[in-house]
Amino acid sequence: MGFLSSIYNPQKPRGFNMPTRYYDKQKEDREHRRAVVLQQVKLEEGEELPKGVFVSDLHRKFEQNKISNKRSKDSSLKTLVMLFFLLFLGVYFIMNM
Repeated sequence: MGFLSSIYNPQKPRGFNMPTRYYDKQKEDREHRRAVVLQQVKLEEGEELPKGVFVSDLHRKFEQNKISNKRSKDSSLKTLVMLFFLLFLGVYFIMNM
């Protein structure tokens, strides 16, 4: 009897449920600052934190600075290559006149 009921009453398809993905940089920064302040308060009160838990803002800023320095070096290198190329073209055209 189960077979006949499945023919006449087919199963309904499962619904599709996808959670929204939204990246909120301000909220992430706020949560990070809050976590850092709470860890500092715990340290001042004398509580010990597990090893590797505390990441200071100084380390975070250092990593961001390293990335921006790399970008500025890349752009400086591109500028120098372009300058040498233009200089080479200028000398080439002057010599061929």
